[in-house]
Amino acid sequence: MDLFLVPNDPQNTVLVSPNGVAHYQVRTTKQQDGTRLSRIVRPADTEDDGMVADIEWKCWDTPTVIRSPLLGGLGRCVGTGTGVRATNFLYKKGHFSSSRYFIGDDQNEYRWKFVRGVGCVLTLSTTEEEVARYTATAVEEGLFAGEKKSHLQIQPCTVDIDLVVLSFVIMEKKRRDHAGDGTRLTAHDEDPQGDGGSGDGGAA
Repeated sequence: MDLFLVPNDPQNTVLVSPNGVAHYQVRTTKQQDGTRLSRIVRPADTEDDGMVADIEWKCWDTPTVIRSPLLGGLGRCVGTGTGVRATNFLYKKGHFSSSRYFIGDDQNEYRWKFVRGVGCVLTLSTTEEEVARYTATAVEEGLFAGEKKSHLQIQPCTVDIDLVVLSFVIMEKKRRDHAGDGTRLTAHDEDPQGDGGSGDGGAA
């Protein structure tokens, strides 16, 4: 599955297939308390049926929180529920690592990693089998044929695609915040050995 961000903004976009079919929408609004809330939905009869996740981005000393039917416990609460910290859902294993891990609904551990010359790649952490990647390539067919565009490529897999999209939105938003560049994919591998330095996971 290939998904293009239209427009190319992970916080306000529609993820469409090469033939223009919308699979996900992400829209971000500013709340009364000043925090920004991103809602990810799939096409459905009602927004509740299509709900994937709410992401409440950190503001000052408030951590980023996720609320989603995909998550267990308090994380399942959508709306004003407690939710779970993004650093608990997408965790790291080394203090100096740019890689982030999450546990899929299939109970496997997955890792997002920035790879030199490729972009952001999701693999099954135990086997390194590629599950998805966000990269810029020349498009050969569909509405974007002949253009070089960044898109999310998802391979057939056992993990829920909603979890792949949710984790991707968080990773790409944070990458752009760090790079200060809304279009450029990472130009170098920040973690060439995979996990960076040793140590327990820490907050991002």
